[in-house]
Amino acid sequence: MPRVKASPKKCVKTSNSHPAANTWVFLMKGDGLETTDGSSPDVVKLRHPASNQPAMFVFSPGDTTVQEVLTFDENKRSWFIDDNVKSDGKMHLSTPIDPIFLVLPYLRKSQQVMPLDQILRDEDYPGTSRLARCQNLKLSLIADRKGDEELQAFKFNEDKTMVWLQKKVGRVAEILRQKGVHVSQGAVSATYVKSSKHEAGSEIEYLKYAHGIVSEYLAEDLSKKLAQYLSLPDDTESKKRKLNSPKEGSEEKKIKKDISETESIPRNGALDLTKPEKPHKPLALSKKEMSRQKAAAGSKNISSFFKKK
Repeated sequence: MPRVKASPKKCVKTSNSHPAANTWVFLMKGDGLETTDGSSPDVVKLRHPASNQPAMFVFSPGDTTVQEVLTFDENKRSWFIDDNVKSDGKMHLSTPIDPIFLVLPYLRKSQQVMPLDQILRDEDYPGTSRLARCQNLKLSLIADRKGDEELQAFKFNEDKTMVWLQKKVGRVAEILRQKGVHVSQGAVSATYVKSSKHEAGSEIEYLKYAHGIVSEYLAEDLSKKLAQYLSLPDDTESKKRKLNSPKEGSEEKKIKKDISETESIPRNGALDLTKPEKPHKPLALSKKEMSRQKAAAGSKNISSFFKKK
């Protein structure tokens, strides 16, 4: 079994036989990753709350906290670890996650009051039961406790969950606003670009962006319910309104009319000399242009010098 070396900022997982063959390079956030008894963090697979697919998470010693493992992979990257070269240059970054997000799908799935150890029972991911030992797992925020406190029996409460998620979205929106993150392009297409306060976005745009971040840890149906609870505008509805809006304004009609009048000119800018040109109305000439025409009346065209005699 590979061992894990840990520090508050770096964790390298390696084996004794071939250190470079089975090495993970971690950047970890948080204190208490190492204890006096020599225990170290443990990386396990859990069910991701949004995709329902396997994802990597790391438990601190004693399972008091849990962090999500994000992987950054770029081409042409390698690591030098001691006297070895690791050809796989992936970097793993762990970030703290509220364990409630991981427990939430199991609570929603259980239709009746059940003890927490039974709610978190997952044969495909046995490490899920370790979430019950996390210190900041406050299930009273999203569920109703039934029976004795020692029994730890809970039932999902959607109203409490919406209130809890609303606070999460509000907190994320406030952080984005304080950092001046540009969110005017929406929660999907906006990037983390700092800008001035008047350019960063409106209140509703910050909420939409924050909702998108929080929704990365929610099932799709729960994300939609949260958007409705927050009274966020539906992008699909706004697109429909654009399609059903008046066809074009007077200015657009004028532009299209000008384009239609120049259809005889191909888009590449070349003239079709096989087609007869349309007669143009004579234009009024200025006195200066008339004097130039009189001066050039007896002169020959330059192309006449290149004709066969």
